[in-house]
Amino acid sequence: VIITGATGVLGASMSLAVAEAGAKVAILGRNAERAEARAAAIRAAGGECLVLLGDVLDTGQMNAARDKIMSAWGRIDGLVNAAGGNLPGATVGPGQNLFDVGIEDTRRAVDLNLFGTVIPTTVFGRVMADQGTGSIVNISSLTAQRPLTRVMGYTLAKTAIEGYTRWMATELGLRYGGGIRMNALAPGVFLTEQNRDL
Repeated sequence: VIITGATGVLGASMSLAVAEAGAKVAILGRNAERAEARAAAIRAAGGECLVLLGDVLDTGQMNAARDKIMSAWGRIDGLVNAAGGNLPGATVGPGQNLFDVGIEDTRRAVDLNLFGTVIPTTVFGRVMADQGTGSIVNISSLTAQRPLTRVMGYTLAKTAIEGYTRWMATELGLRYGGGIRMNALAPGVFLTEQNRDL
């Protein structure tokens, strides 16, 4: 099972939980030090894992990660798209004019969350399609269902992930008859490094 964003707070917990459930875990993130710390925790708990460094927005890096996983384990049974987050410039401060929102940072927040889910899905999902089985879990947010103040870019991104999840789940069901599934989790508010100051 591949966990993107495994070097983040939620991704770390998910990686350990998946390992404790008996799966081999591919830890995928950009921070080598944190990835090795995640791997050490999994190994200490008796699990097996691979550390893969890569940016979910880079198709070439995702292809390279796929090749390493296939070389080591020969299959991919699951993908958790946990990479994502908010950007300070994509938020609207209490004293800020609503119409002065940072468009470029908002675009970057949508790219990171939405395309950081779509790109790994296209790369790793193709392996699942060849196998005829697999499970993909996307990470949405409570903000996709209820408006939370200030986090405009994140809200747009996570709402798009829910739309993508519904669309893709339907298509996967029609084409693979339940062999490949896509679902989303919508966590509430967790204290992470990204939102500590917010």
